[in-house]
Amino acid sequence: MWPRTPDRAGRGRPRLGIVVVNFNTARLISQLLFSLYRILGRSEFAIVVVVDNGSTDASRQILESLAEAQLIQLVANSEQQYHGPGLNQGISWLADRQESVDPADRIQYVWSLDSDVVVLRRDAARDPLEAFDGTGAAAVGQIQANPMTRRALRNNPSMLSPFSLILDPVQMWQPSIPPFLDDGAPATGMQVAADADGLRLVPFPFVERGYLIHLGRGTLRAIAESRDTTNRFYTWAAGHNEPYYMGQAGAASAYQRFCEVFDKEVGELTPERVTAACSESDLLSLD
Repeated sequence: MWPRTPDRAGRGRPRLGIVVVNFNTARLISQLLFSLYRILGRSEFAIVVVVDNGSTDASRQILESLAEAQLIQLVANSEQQYHGPGLNQGISWLADRQESVDPADRIQYVWSLDSDVVVLRRDAARDPLEAFDGTGAAAVGQIQANPMTRRALRNNPSMLSPFSLILDPVQMWQPSIPPFLDDGAPATGMQVAADADGLRLVPFPFVERGYLIHLGRGTLRAIAESRDTTNRFYTWAAGHNEPYYMGQAGAASAYQRFCEVFDKEVGELTPERVTAACSESDLLSLD
């Protein structure tokens, strides 16, 4: 449950917490965090929580280095907890934090991002946060591409995808709304309950307007390559592990440009190099 806090008026730019779940995507999670710090800019968010689900590649060492540099808060699971429960862990960590920090440091919004997302624009947080103003929205996010999900809602035009979803936790992280589910569509139950309660779910064109790129299937690719048949998603991952970029025109070439910048700034993918690159204060642009 998210504690209810005093009125937000007059506090300046909304304070945003970012939550990401990682499993064996060392390069992808490094790229996401690099894009947050060097393209979006650290003034646009207050804290990044990364939940690592027992990674066995280089992820854990990179994340531990970033946590030591106070660039992220690391929630390190010893074994696989899967995506939905991992998101719940990260948001619950932020909810617990609300009670212990100064009121000026409390989080107002929570942005869930998949580890295979790359942020491309400096206004990628600012613009969707403005969508909360005047709408009373409980959540703002990328529209869910599957039209079948629309049928589950009565009061909202569309379901939102959890790969880039911003929540007003005062409305959404409450006992009447279920948390993220432990399945392939972790945000569905949450949104169906929110819709039934009369809460507003507002679509935002993260993909269509190039605010970010979502490769898609990043973790599935890691599962397929590991040949870990004990993972419950292995069978699905074996046949569904190539990036598809959400059908975004030009996304593959934009990602290639980003990779060129990332490789130039980071070089060898080591904890020290990733941490140093994320720590730099100068902001970058792909233009």
